[in-house]
Amino acid sequence: MSRHLLVTPLHAVVADGGLDWAASAESSFGLPEEPPAARELPTVAQVLSAFREAGCHGVPWFQVAGHGLTRDLPGCPDPATCASMGGLDLGEVSLGVDGADGDEPVELDQAVTDIAFRKPSGTAVLAAVVALASQAGPLLVFDDSGEHVFVVSPGDEPTYLVTHWPW
Repeated sequence: MSRHLLVTPLHAVVADGGLDWAASAESSFGLPEEPPAARELPTVAQVLSAFREAGCHGVPWFQVAGHGLTRDLPGCPDPATCASMGGLDLGEVSLGVDGADGDEPVELDQAVTDIAFRKPSGTAVLAAVVALASQAGPLLVFDDSGEHVFVVSPGDEPTYLVTHWPW
């Protein structure tokens, strides 16, 4: 299991010229033949809502202005048994937010450019990304080694995705 998984909207990767990099990864899944159309980035509120919808929890490495740390991302209900019970632990979660310094609180309406998970459950990341893709469009997931890339698109069937999910 990778220690870090990163998620970014696929259209943002295309705009930055990263689709060739993704296609050259050791393993890839779901890369489209045609690049997706540009669209608005998901907001902090949409990302947090998707995490909650998926039943995920984690440790936020960000603060939402006026909300504190734990209200917006639930903590692990039982750290001692979470992993062995198949808990949906996202690990330590960081948000890359358009126009924000990493140390300042983010606003719920700010656009999220990327999401980083440190020491997550792979199952949790897949659940969160499936939920977020329904709102944000196709998402590119990759590990810190860059060896694996995976695209989750709106409407993808989780039971099919899990059979190809490398994490």
